[in-house]
Amino acid sequence: MTVAVVGAGLAGLSAAWEVCQAGVDVVVLDAARQPGGMIVTERRDGFVVEGGPDGFLAAEPDIQDLAREVGVGERLVDQVARGSALWTGRGLEALADGKAAELLGIQVNGNVGGFRSFAAGMAEVVEALVACLVPRLRTTQGVTAVVRAGGARGWRLSFTGGSALEAEALILAVPAWVAARLLAGLGVSAARALDTVLYAPSVTVSLAYREDQVPQAVEGAGFVVAVDSGAALRASTYAWRKYPKRAPEGYALLRAFVGPVDGDPSSIAHAELAAILGIEGDPL
Repeated sequence: MTVAVVGAGLAGLSAAWEVCQAGVDVVVLDAARQPGGMIVTERRDGFVVEGGPDGFLAAEPDIQDLAREVGVGERLVDQVARGSALWTGRGLEALADGKAAELLGIQVNGNVGGFRSFAAGMAEVVEALVACLVPRLRTTQGVTAVVRAGGARGWRLSFTGGSALEAEALILAVPAWVAARLLAGLGVSAARALDTVLYAPSVTVSLAYREDQVPQAVEGAGFVVAVDSGAALRASTYAWRKYPKRAPEGYALLRAFVGPVDGDPSSIAHAELAAILGIEGDPL
């Protein structure tokens, strides 16, 4: 039996790992060259820069259990700086524990308990999974259609370029709009509901400064921005304080989340962060 997993983000890779652990043959397919999906970690000059999620809820055991299974459990790190604030357009106001996550649309149940990550960034768990699955991983293999296959095989997957693969079982670990297209081709009426799922556009900007450019009064792990504040920023994380060793000694690393803007997101993020936090000088 062969199981085809479409999508090599964390969901797809972890699904493939579980299938492998059950002793079933699996192949992982992804249109991109680099596996990991939304998880993108860049390590440069002592900085650990996250392009996607920088951690996960400490109260959720799934990623932690997975990390131990694939050999990176000892790389887990706890959130260091705690607490967050709300930028109202006039000033920063402290938020209750868990309120920032709620304002950002992150579902939390009971006590949040902070976040956890990996010592060298979220890509560590992706890299460990890839190392385990590399013989079964096929990148630049975008699935264009899925149809019922004849004979013993259940599904026939077509790829960009005209090649195809047959598998008895199929797991879709892709964005909702991609799943909607593939399922609609199979005549699944519920696929229409997937096509209504909205993804809010956002740009992540990471900016490095000398630590003496950032006022000592900056406290906590970051802030979220009130929707009526008039700012282009949606939130900011004090990355060098949230988790250990995200920046070299004497330097600061901030992550800014910017909505759709006219102009350079980096320049806009710096200008608004400087105004809100009192940062002096330009980023490095």
